[in-house]
Amino acid sequence: MTMDAFKKKRPRPVIFSGFWFCFFMQMALFPGCTRPEAEFIAGADYDVCLANIPICRGTAGCTLTEYKYLEGDFPGFRNFIVTSPADTKIKIKIFFKTREHPGQDTTITWYEPGCTDSHKYESNGADLFLKAGGDRIFAVEEKMRRSGDHLVEIDSDAHTHYFLRIELITPN
Repeated sequence: MTMDAFKKKRPRPVIFSGFWFCFFMQMALFPGCTRPEAEFIAGADYDVCLANIPICRGTAGCTLTEYKYLEGDFPGFRNFIVTSPADTKIKIKIFFKTREHPGQDTTITWYEPGCTDSHKYESNGADLFLKAGGDRIFAVEEKMRRSGDHLVEIDSDAHTHYFLRIELITPN
């Protein structure tokens, strides 16, 4: 057998380009490395939240569950409904995709069903981006005493593009 015949029959080794090698190594060594916003919205469906659902002498954009998320921009106003059992904490989680300016005044208001009672978070000049920390997630919760539909309103002068989710924390 000649050397030329041997070379033709021998299989060629697979050579990865630098990009593909790095990609596969990252997946093998760091399988949890994904974009932070992708992790934040994982398992949830996007809701445009542009409906006009009657509540509290006004309307809300949507009914938000733990399996939906919102996307938007501040400065501005956002409202939605969260349905929960009695004595449940409603946690608002906001992922700041961009952080241009934290603003001075962010208010989150949770209303009990019927909107006769409310609970309020006010930033009072605090830096929301600093409070969010390295993971860029700002979270605040409030306990709702009565079961039913709770109107939640967010008004902020921060300059940011955000993703928003809720979490229901029920009593044990």
